[in-house]
Amino acid sequence: MKKFWNVLGQVFGFLTIALFAFWYTNEQFSFLTDTAVLSILSIIKDFAALAVAAIAGMEFVSGKKLFVLLYLIILAIVVIFMFYPDLGIDISNYIKSLI
Repeated sequence: MKKFWNVLGQVFGFLTIALFAFWYTNEQFSFLTDTAVLSILSIIKDFAALAVAAIAGMEFVSGKKLFVLLYLIILAIVVIFMFYPDLGIDISNYIKSLI
């Protein structure tokens, strides 16, 4: 399984660096002006870095069942707060109302 995560991480890492190179080159020379495509690429750029980090982490904890579980819980927290940034404030307010 570690080999799978290694290969997947290498592919995603290469594609992410290629996307970042394209993104920053386009910022300098503005050869792509379609805002819809740029918006999509911006979203992909944000999630690509997270995907590479998540895959590298999975490769690190591969074969260690307890660490895989802990890592997946931490990764789920990160992803949830990425999609719902106000959730932390809501949870904090809820806990304060209980106290």
